[in-house]
Amino acid sequence: MRHLKVFVLNRVVAKVMDLLLVIAVAAILPYPLGPLLGFIYSLLADGLNFGPFQGQSVGKRVLGLKVLNTVRKAPATYRDSALRNAPVGVATFFAIIPVWGWFILFLVGIPLMAMEIYLMLSVGNGHRLGDVMGDTEVVVEAAQPQK
Repeated sequence: MRHLKVFVLNRVVAKVMDLLLVIAVAAILPYPLGPLLGFIYSLLADGLNFGPFQGQSVGKRVLGLKVLNTVRKAPATYRDSALRNAPVGVATFFAIIPVWGWFILFLVGIPLMAMEIYLMLSVGNGHRLGDVMGDTEVVVEAAQPQK
């Protein structure tokens, strides 16, 4: 059980890191480009597959996690990422709309995130709603052999 809690904590910290990146992009780039690019990143980030990224967002890469498609047993694609992040994406979409959108984000996003964390802790394999929707799972990245 302790291992599961640490794993879930790492997933939550990775998501917070990605959300901070989304907020930074939204704050730095002009409206509506910044928020729109942040929203797109929040949907597609787990499908990054170039350079050192193998089915990983920036947060997951930093914490040594990766997303696998459970059917293909391969790193997540942009499609997999969009499907698995749709529940959170619905909430973050409202962040594009100033003031009222932020209010809706708070009302929808906080309970949704709480539900996702609850599912990760209570479902045996640590899957959340997005993992079921996208046929994905988050795994600890295998250590690379020393050369």
